[in-house]
Amino acid sequence: MEDPQVQSFDDPALKAALRRALDQERAPGDLRERIRAMAASSAAAPAAEPVPYMRAATATEEAADAPIPMFRRGPVFKFAAAAVLVLGLGSLGYQVYLANRPPTYSAVAQYAIPPSLYKGMTQTHDERVAGSATPDTTTDLAAAKTLSDAVKRPVFIAQLTAEGWKFEGGGVRDVGQYSAAQLFFTKGKASISVFSLPAKAVPQAKDDVPYDTVFNGHPIAGVVHKGGLYCIVGSSTDDSLKLDEVKALLQSHRGEIAQDARTGEVARG
Repeated sequence: MEDPQVQSFDDPALKAALRRALDQERAPGDLRERIRAMAASSAAAPAAEPVPYMRAATATEEAADAPIPMFRRGPVFKFAAAAVLVLGLGSLGYQVYLANRPPTYSAVAQYAIPPSLYKGMTQTHDERVAGSATPDTTTDLAAAKTLSDAVKRPVFIAQLTAEGWKFEGGGVRDVGQYSAAQLFFTKGKASISVFSLPAKAVPQAKDDVPYDTVFNGHPIAGVVHKGGLYCIVGSSTDDSLKLDEVKALLQSHRGEIAQDARTGEVARG
């Protein structure tokens, strides 16, 4: 039996049929154009970088954010830290000093006039305020110069009536171990005693140097002048009399110390 004859590939009819089969469209033209346009736009736009919600820091970032150890900080930071430490310790030390230092009366009077003398003057003043002192020997301020004869030295005849004070009387009374002339004044709820003491009561005090303090609630201002110690001691039930007012009274009237009637000069001794 003979094999069938194979037809040649160069047959024009066969080639035309094959070309039609290969060129046949498998999708609509408009769909193919949309697909091509989408592919073109995707290729032209840059790919968006995904943003993670949270990621762990790298070792380099952790090292950069970590606190700098003290020994690695700069010299300016070390100096500032040391200054803050010194200031803090200094402030604490000063607070401790203020809390534990002994009480003082004033910068000068603490040494020149002993507390025992301040105590004696305030006690004598308080007795006169309470009415328990020995009786006054004069109720006339002009006649108070006679107290100088009793104590054998000048007395401080302070004319406080010019400032509204009322003279209540005067006498010679003991102030500690010393005999002193005392003139007593009142104004409202305040009281004042003007004391004339011997200068030997304060051997460390200098002449014509004012001494002032507040002792047990009593404002006191005084001065040593030519053998005498002259002090104004005050008090008030409503705390209205202040040290500044007492100091001002002393300054205004310190020239009114009585003169010795025999010599016309301030007596010494």
